[in-house]
Amino acid sequence: MRTRKVTIKDIATEAGVSIALVSFVMNNKADGKETYRVNKETAQRILEVAEKLNYQPNNAARTLRSGKTNTIGVIVSDISNKFFADIARCIEDRAYKHKYTVLFGSTDENPQKLENLIEVFRNKGIDGLIIVPCEGADEIIRNVALQNIPVVLLDREVPDTELSSVVLNNRRAGVETTQALIRQGFTRIEMISYSMNLSNIREREEGYRFCMTEAGLSDRINIHHLRHDKLGKIDEIVRDAKMRNVEAFVFATNTLAANGLTAIFRNGWRVPQDFAMACFDSNEAFDIYKTAVAYVRQPIEQFGTEALDLLIKNIEQKDQPINSIRIVLTPEIVESGIPGRETEISQLIEE
Repeated sequence: MRTRKVTIKDIATEAGVSIALVSFVMNNKADGKETYRVNKETAQRILEVAEKLNYQPNNAARTLRSGKTNTIGVIVSDISNKFFADIARCIEDRAYKHKYTVLFGSTDENPQKLENLIEVFRNKGIDGLIIVPCEGADEIIRNVALQNIPVVLLDREVPDTELSSVVLNNRRAGVETTQALIRQGFTRIEMISYSMNLSNIREREEGYRFCMTEAGLSDRINIHHLRHDKLGKIDEIVRDAKMRNVEAFVFATNTLAANGLTAIFRNGWRVPQDFAMACFDSNEAFDIYKTAVAYVRQPIEQFGTEALDLLIKNIEQKDQPINSIRIVLTPEIVESGIPGRETEISQLIEE
């Protein structure tokens, strides 16, 4: 037999107060407000009765009243990637404190999937979106912004938009990863990157080029571009690099680094004895292979916190003109004791 749902009328009867008073107290509690405009003891009695009767508020009615669902959507490229998974967890934890529920989705770098996810989330009535843009999705994201849906971009940016964003100083990070290898005496350094036209990737490549040029190594600049679904070609790149006496690689992402590390060991070589490595973010593969790898530690918690706070601010001020805010986070280089040929190099200029 189905149990009848408890209503505010039941609470009012049990507590000996009016339905209007119960409604006022419960609505204030749901909105995170104090109820002290009502007698404190009365408000507390109402809340205790509601808990005793296991009252479940009517969220649909609350949504109609406020125009909000207190639900946000977070769309990343791959939720299984540790970088995005960790950020997603930070967003979820902080959203919970603000009484928001979070829906997650992955694009797999596919703009059609991004468009589909946005439509699904819109149909669920989300109040706003945090999006990691993928290649070919610029127009899709611009259209979302035109539909008066609050949007914050994460990790990557879209040109010619006035959307707020939280990104890493990727150019500086590209400089620091390359500089870590040069500092250890390596001069034949190449970069393995993606062919995708993404702001964070292109800026990391700029940092690599800048650092190599400042160190007088511009003639050794070489960037290998791979499709994200063709990472098996790293094997071929590594074998060719060995024949050309390449000493070290800068990998544009931790996924590329993990695949590169596997390729190096599969071919019977070691890190850093045969190839030194620097990349973005740590990876479990580094521990498995017991390798010393320099990497940029990205401020995961800051990414999640800043993005969520920006989005909530945009949601709460949805009907007011808001200037876009660009938050640029500072990378931290971690050098895991890379043994190399120590040399002194001039201090590189960083921007």
